[in-house]
Amino acid sequence: MKKILWIFAIHLALFAKDFGGFQSPESVYVDQGIVYVSNLGKEVKPLQKDQDGSILKLDSKGKITPFVTHLNAPKGMSVVNQVLYVADIDEIKGFDLKNGKQVFSLPIQGSIFLNDLTNQGNTLYVSDTGTGVIYAINLKNKDYQEFAKIDLMRYGGGPNGLLVDNDTLLIATYDPKQQKEGVLLKMNLNSKKIERFSTIQGFLDGIAKDSKGNFFVSSWGENLNGKVFKISKEGKAEEIQIAPIKGCADLFFSQGILYIPAMLENKIITLPQN
Repeated sequence: MKKILWIFAIHLALFAKDFGGFQSPESVYVDQGIVYVSNLGKEVKPLQKDQDGSILKLDSKGKITPFVTHLNAPKGMSVVNQVLYVADIDEIKGFDLKNGKQVFSLPIQGSIFLNDLTNQGNTLYVSDTGTGVIYAINLKNKDYQEFAKIDLMRYGGGPNGLLVDNDTLLIATYDPKQQKEGVLLKMNLNSKKIERFSTIQGFLDGIAKDSKGNFFVSSWGENLNGKVFKISKEGKAEEIQIAPIKGCADLFFSQGILYIPAMLENKIITLPQN
C-alpha cells in the first residue's frame, strides 16, 4: 500500500506546477480565468498595518502583474457583481475588477483578525479568527451584523476558512497559537445549527469545492508540513499525497485546477484534480 501511495505521489508531482515571485501569498481567488493572489507583504505579519500588502494577478504563463497595492495584510477574497472584496485585518475593502479602483470600504468595529470571505448573493460572510465571530455583511446597505460566534475552546480555535454551499456554511477552525487543533464544521444558514463535518483535525485554513461536490481543506500541519485533505460530500476524508507545503493557506478550485498558496515559500502551487 505504501508503494502505491508513493507512486501516486510521484504521479501528482509530475503534474503539479509552481509559480514563484509572490510576497507571503495568503489566499487565491479565480474569476473569469484570472488568478488573484492576496499577499501579506515581504514579512509574514498578518496583523500589522504597514501598507506592504497587495493583490497580484497571475496569468497562465506565470506572469505576475499588480492589481492593488498599499494594502496592509490582505487575506480572503470573494467576487460579487464585478467587485473583488478582500479582508484586510479589520476592514473589508472592495475593488472594481475592470480597473482596480477601490469602490467599497467597511471597517468592522471590534474585529481583530478578519480572515476569509464567502458570499451568498449580496450577503458577504467574513470570519474573525481572533474573536470567533462570523459577520454577515449586507453589500447593498453597506452594513453588517454578528451572524454567529464559534466557541474557540470547544472547536479548537476561531473560524478561518469559510465556504457557502447552498444553505450550509462550511467553517474550518484555526488556533493562531497552534496550541489546539481545529476542526471542520458545517452550519445551517437558516437555523444556525452547528455540527462536525468529517473527522479531520489540524491547523486548518482554506476550503474549496470542485464540480463533483468534493471539498478540499488546507492545513498548516505539524512543524509547517502543510497538507491538503480531499473530503467527499458525505464527509469521508483522504489526504492528497503531495510534498509538504510550508504555509499551506487559503486554497481555491477552478476548472479542474487546485490553487494552493505556499505562504512561507512565496509561491502558488497548481495541482490538477480529476
